[in-house]
Amino acid sequence: MAETTASPAHKVYNIAHWSDGYISVNPQGQVEIRPDRGRSEASINLPDLTASLADAGIALPVLIRFTDILHDRVNKLCGAFNKVTEEHGYQGRYTAVYPIKVNQQRRVVEELLAAEPAASANQVGLEAGSKPELMAVLALSRQSGSVIICNGYKDREYIRLALIGQKLGHRVFIVVEKQSELPLILDEAKKLDVAPLIGVRARLATIGKGNWQNTGGEKSKFGLSASQVLDVVHTLKQAGALDTLQLLHFHLGSQIANIRDIQTGLKECARFYSELRQLGAPIGTVDIGGGLGVDYEGTRSRSSCSMNYTVFEYAYNVVHVLQAECDRQGLPHPDLISESGRALTAHHSVLVTNVIDREEPDHREPAAPAEEAPAPLQDLWRDLESLNDDDSPRSLAEIYHDVLHAMTDVHAQFAHGLLSLQERAQAETLYTSCCRLLRGQLDSANRAHREIIDELNEKLAEKLFVNFSLFQSLPDVWGIDQIFPVMPINGLNRPLNRRAVIQDITCDSDGRIDQYVDGQGIETTLPLPEHNPDEPLLMGFFMTGAYQEILGDMHNLFGDTHSVDVRLDEQGNYRIGKPITGDTVAKVLRYVNFEPDALLQAYREKFRASTLEPGLQQQLLDELTAGLEGYTYLEE
Repeated sequence: MAETTASPAHKVYNIAHWSDGYISVNPQGQVEIRPDRGRSEASINLPDLTASLADAGIALPVLIRFTDILHDRVNKLCGAFNKVTEEHGYQGRYTAVYPIKVNQQRRVVEELLAAEPAASANQVGLEAGSKPELMAVLALSRQSGSVIICNGYKDREYIRLALIGQKLGHRVFIVVEKQSELPLILDEAKKLDVAPLIGVRARLATIGKGNWQNTGGEKSKFGLSASQVLDVVHTLKQAGALDTLQLLHFHLGSQIANIRDIQTGLKECARFYSELRQLGAPIGTVDIGGGLGVDYEGTRSRSSCSMNYTVFEYAYNVVHVLQAECDRQGLPHPDLISESGRALTAHHSVLVTNVIDREEPDHREPAAPAEEAPAPLQDLWRDLESLNDDDSPRSLAEIYHDVLHAMTDVHAQFAHGLLSLQERAQAETLYTSCCRLLRGQLDSANRAHREIIDELNEKLAEKLFVNFSLFQSLPDVWGIDQIFPVMPINGLNRPLNRRAVIQDITCDSDGRIDQYVDGQGIETTLPLPEHNPDEPLLMGFFMTGAYQEILGDMHNLFGDTHSVDVRLDEQGNYRIGKPITGDTVAKVLRYVNFEPDALLQAYREKFRASTLEPGLQQQLLDELTAGLEGYTYLEE
């Protein structure tokens, strides 16, 4: 998609490569969302949308879901497979199955199922990994014959629920994860008088490298070894039920960055399919599981938060490898399923919130230390003078290391009582001034300077205190060091000459973001536009649609944020759906067994025991009552 402006922000934040065309910056420096690939002229001004939400009483932070992006993701994935199968004469059909564990929000699942034209072609199915998920899937699956995949550990009740779904007209594949599940499936199918659609999950040797590599390969929690797969075939033959073995499932891993890993795993899978067919198993469907990546970084690389292939290349490799093996062995082409939940949902939501405070490094002009000042202060002053002297014989790298050494001496002498607090403060001012001058004089084109520049950017970065909880809204940043694109959604027409580190509002030192998309790489600080008090920055956390909502926790009792669906109408204008209100203080307290009514009663008793006059007691009690019904995030 063409960029709307030559704004430096596009390059600095690498927008084109991680946004997949859904994000741009207009000439006014505001982020625009372009949710429908088929209507490139239809855009949503994100700051204006945020203002409209505020006018409607929806406070920040707010999670905004763009439902048209969900539709587009489904059709992009199905379209890629449809094109490849048609061009290469592949006889099987493709179904995109959404594992609802990725984001179980009802409206997300419903929008995925409603994506046209994929929905009309019955190319969208659902996957459940537990009894609660299966209950939801059975209710939401719309069409007769729609595909439902049942994964995870299963008891007798889970299996009966799945078989009931089949009697309702769905194609419910019960995937055997453990051998002990097979007798239960056969027993319950007989009781319900239904021929089950059984799948078997093969545990592959191939591992897709990355943060989630142990979800595939021999260390995988799920799946059967080769000998166990043969045992399943034997058991079904003995029961006269081999015809029920209809699906082969495997899983390389999640967020696989390297297409070579996918190719290797597909070849192993194709061999499993070929061998099982030759043993008489009438497998008609191959479920290749997850693995399709999302380029959170935009680096198009083998980094764990990136990917070095496109959706079309993924589809081509799946079809090509299986088709080649089938044609070589004279076998029918199986129908194909992928469980690409991250690729379907990651792009569709963005968390927008406000900056509540900022802390900058010391900008005071340093004063020369007294003649009798301790040696480290004198050293720092000499370093500062060298930086201000164009004819100084000392190299910048030498000065930098001398500054660090002097500051180490300052800390040591202060700890031993040899420096006063005033002298330490003066040393810190000198140190910050030296660092600022060094950063301005170092040259990023000089390879020897690059590491020092990175260190100085980190030392001189301001702290940006942002109204959100990392643990609630971006738990994978804390848990697995995942990278998400972060950037201001306004002010991007100003020079991007500041660096910052984002801190959340929890009382936890881990509540910060340490890695940021910056150009074609990852840096430890975030570029920001010049400060303008008349235009406070709003921050956008992008690509949060996969896993983050359901994994988020209530650290410090910060609850769910407000959320809202936004869609385009036929004229290309946006329409705001009914908001889902975020957690109140009372609601999160109930989660941890504090009853608000009991708390109010305790407040009343404390007031009655106090010497405050009755009018003030009631006023303060009213404030406490309002506090219980308030948003858990900062409101003013």
